[in-house]
Amino acid sequence: MSIEVRSITKTFGAFKALDNVSLTAPAGKLVALLGPSGSGKTTLLRIMAGLEQPDEGSGEILFHDEDVCRTPVRRRGVGFVFQHYALFRHMSVFNNVAFGLRVKRRSERPSKAEIRDRVHELIRLVQLEGLASRYPHQLSGGQRQRVALARALAVRPKVLLLDEPFGALDAKVRKELRTWLRQLHDEIGVTSVFVTHDQDEALEVADQVVVMNKGRIEQVGTPDEVFHHPKTEFVMQFLGEVNAFQGEVNGGRVHFGSIDAPYPHVHQQVEGDARVFVRPHDVTIDTKSNGVAAMPAPVTRVRSAGSSVRIEVLTAEGQTLVAEVSQDRFAGMHVAPGSTVYIRPRHIRVFAAG
Repeated sequence: MSIEVRSITKTFGAFKALDNVSLTAPAGKLVALLGPSGSGKTTLLRIMAGLEQPDEGSGEILFHDEDVCRTPVRRRGVGFVFQHYALFRHMSVFNNVAFGLRVKRRSERPSKAEIRDRVHELIRLVQLEGLASRYPHQLSGGQRQRVALARALAVRPKVLLLDEPFGALDAKVRKELRTWLRQLHDEIGVTSVFVTHDQDEALEVADQVVVMNKGRIEQVGTPDEVFHHPKTEFVMQFLGEVNAFQGEVNGGRVHFGSIDAPYPHVHQQVEGDARVFVRPHDVTIDTKSNGVAAMPAPVTRVRSAGSSVRIEVLTAEGQTLVAEVSQDRFAGMHVAPGSTVYIRPRHIRVFAAG
């Protein structure tokens, strides 16, 4: 089932949380609403669920072409998973998962045997076999979130909405659970929208990423599209680490620092003052100039712990620039703080100076 948001605005007093937002979540896809705090992503999710109402006269929320904007929460067929689990502490895992089925109207309620079978099916699905009789306080954070997800799925929702589902977990558990969520989604295929401020989480898990800022959508696309082809300066800076420079575009060339480079293909034509961006992994760093245009710079710091090595240098303008090289490449460079290296960007993005 697809979800379509049309021209939704939401204000809280003088604060505009959403400003004429439109969005489509295609049927069967896993969509990430990604942005900083205050960008409007959770408000949008809650409006989809029916937990908040858009401003009077503002747009539509369509579930498979049916406007549900004024439909009560209980009739929207939505499964909702909160950041802090919202489990019933006095109930076992089994009873937490069964809750939504047991409170259905009598005419819609499955039999006890059907509820039992459905709950055990979901406990297996979320890989919690053998824990049905435990209580929330006896579970880890990751296990509690799996119970919360099983409870949301128990009623066979038309859509699944998740608000920072892994936000309360430590980094290692977050990584494990986001891989598991992707696999689970591929198995159940229900249209899902999740809120996150974690760029890695969105890029790793989602089919489609919606980047939000100040109540508006900056860009919608696949993880590759938003990361490699950002349409705005905000998207470029928000998604991953980036080096930023003041520069100038003149006669088909980009000038920044001591670099003069061809003007790259961008979404907008830029002439004159510009903002130039290059990601650390798109920086070539050498110990010799090799006869090509390069920016000489002293090394100020080397961080070699990890799968790659981060080398920080200081440009002539007094700006720190970060380059990233492989461990194998670094081993043959003999670079340390105080060394002089030569910097060349391989791929740059240019936006008009605002």
